[in-house]
Amino acid sequence: MKARASWREAKRALRSWRHILPAGRNDAILQFLILFTAYIAYDLVRFFTTGRESTAIANAQHIIHAEKGVRLYVEPWVQAKVSHVHLLVQAMDWFYANMHIPVTIGFLAWVYLRRNDVWAVFRNGFLLVNAIAVSTFALLPVAPPRLVPTSGLVDTLFVFSKVNYESGGLASITNPFAAVPSLHFGYALFVTIGIVLLSRALWARLLAVAYTLVVLVAIVVTGNHFLFDALAGGFVIMIAYLFTLSGSTVPETVAVRYDEELCD
Repeated sequence: MKARASWREAKRALRSWRHILPAGRNDAILQFLILFTAYIAYDLVRFFTTGRESTAIANAQHIIHAEKGVRLYVEPWVQAKVSHVHLLVQAMDWFYANMHIPVTIGFLAWVYLRRNDVWAVFRNGFLLVNAIAVSTFALLPVAPPRLVPTSGLVDTLFVFSKVNYESGGLASITNPFAAVPSLHFGYALFVTIGIVLLSRALWARLLAVAYTLVVLVAIVVTGNHFLFDALAGGFVIMIAYLFTLSGSTVPETVAVRYDEELCD
């Protein structure tokens, strides 16, 4: 009897969950499959671009020389300053390793569930970001600063947190030569712009901006990206948003919302 009651409760919970899906169960499954296919494509590119360490390190050294040429090579200084505070470095390591994917998935889920009228625009933008990124990874492998002996930066995740991306299970799901563009920063900026455009809550917009700034600091402190990588990530996001927002109703919706806020 208890088993039957539990099963009935489970079915009721499932039916109530289906009501949350704005376009129904089949559409939710379809959208999941689209995004999952994009992930598989990324993973295949990672697999076929392994073994290009010398090229990736050479490209990273070109970035170092370029940043030094315009006096923007501050990454070693930033890492050294933050490294004086052990707990802060560990916090940056944890933030870098754990916030990237959950926040991105959470944002996409929020848009799908709460702003489904513009879901297709943001989904297409996200897919375009990944298409540009994986194409760049395949054509232009770039090593992160932590793998470049001349960078002056260390792998803080390994030194302070004993997280090793070069061996074990993590090695099978990461591409060590996919530093440009930085999708850590790119995804963060994608989320922030989306929240600024779609949310009417000031606290949410401010939190989103703060999140992107912390991501920028974290990718430098952990030795995983140069500032150039972040700029490249931001450039990709701008291209994706300009391309997908053009001709959509999102700008008009945002304009109306801000007009209402000014009237309030």
